[in-house]
Amino acid sequence: MNIFDILLPPFFLILILFIAYKYKLKHQKKSKIYKYFIPGLIVKMIGAISLGLVYFYYYKGGDTLNYFQTASAISDLLFSNIENFNYVFFGSPNITEYYIMDSHYDFTFWINDKYAFFVSKCFVPFVLIAGKSYMSSAIIIASVCYLSVWRLYEVFVNEFPHLFKKLTIPILFMPSVIFWGSGIMKDSVTFSATCLFVHGFYWFFIKKKRNYFYLGSIILSAFLLLSIKPYILFALFPGSVLWLVAIRVTTIKNKFFRIIIGPIIIVIGGLVVLTILQYFSGNLGQYSIDKVFNTASGAQQDLKQSYYGGNSFDIGDYEPTLLGLLSVSHKAIFATLFRPTVLDVRNIVMFISALENTFILLFCIYLLFKLKLFGFFKLIRANPLVLFSFTFALFFALSVGVSIANFGALVRLKIPCIPFFMASLVIMNAMRDERILEKEKLKYQKELLKSR
Repeated sequence: MNIFDILLPPFFLILILFIAYKYKLKHQKKSKIYKYFIPGLIVKMIGAISLGLVYFYYYKGGDTLNYFQTASAISDLLFSNIENFNYVFFGSPNITEYYIMDSHYDFTFWINDKYAFFVSKCFVPFVLIAGKSYMSSAIIIASVCYLSVWRLYEVFVNEFPHLFKKLTIPILFMPSVIFWGSGIMKDSVTFSATCLFVHGFYWFFIKKKRNYFYLGSIILSAFLLLSIKPYILFALFPGSVLWLVAIRVTTIKNKFFRIIIGPIIIVIGGLVVLTILQYFSGNLGQYSIDKVFNTASGAQQDLKQSYYGGNSFDIGDYEPTLLGLLSVSHKAIFATLFRPTVLDVRNIVMFISALENTFILLFCIYLLFKLKLFGFFKLIRANPLVLFSFTFALFFALSVGVSIANFGALVRLKIPCIPFFMASLVIMNAMRDERILEKEKLKYQKELLKSR
């Protein structure tokens, strides 16, 4: 950190909040949800600043500083050697050309870590705008990423307008998502891309608004996810197919045909997803269909080793096959959604995460107890958006849980699925309350008729 991290952040904070206030005034007459726009933005920026402070003063360095230094080194090339900048930023340098960076920073990523290097390049424009101030860059990145999160919130509110207040908690104000998904980190980009994908998919395919903006949102988000964390896009596919199927099936008036055609469409959709993944597998490296099981199993085994200082968990050994993965799927999903628990805590960061996980677990148990297992899954099927959110959360939780055995990585990598999982639970709880209220009204009406 330098003097610019003291002078510039207040300027960008004031500027961004001024723009946000103008944006809120423009839209608040159309919808009352915009009273949450600025509070959501503020906590997002606080999350980005807090992340930086924790990494600077608690961890004494780490990924966020490495991304920033790499982006800064690339930015320096713009002024020292424009040809090298164009080659590094837009071209395809090879691993032996690291000298081109000509960097005086302690550490910078290079193309041998292509996913991290790509993320660093994404941050270059923001680092330039911020004058290479870490905190200013973090504030700007958090603000830009917040726009995608807000779009996701609008999707849920459009489907459940009466729940606009309750939906702010899972989507805008989840502590772990605010902290890990706001600053100069890979997770900020991937979470925002996930939100942008759902936003574009909803309006383009579900609502059939054939607008280039929505199509562009899908393409841009898919490109970002494939370039950084392809498995997130893989986890989005099954839920997206079910979403489309559920929407189509609900338009069929004949109940018999709905029962017959639904499974057929699901099978066809699954085959389409597998075909697409297989088609792109040549460009996906370790995330290709034929390698993904070996990659997950190998990573999980490595992260259980002693050099991780006991900050790990074990879901058990499994064969790198589909059946092997399914045999530990319940442990993997539980680990992603609900761990670390208070029994796993080793440091203050884990403790904060454990408190949130405990709340999520208790909320989930409460719903299961009130609805019973059959009623729980019946409510999931009741709305296509809830079906998509819950399916995505489970597939994502499975993909993370089978490949990660380190709590430090888990608390970061899990954040894309948490808002979707929690939003599903919040909606299901509200649907349950509404059905209970409806039953009570009918009972009251019947009693009133009898009394007459």
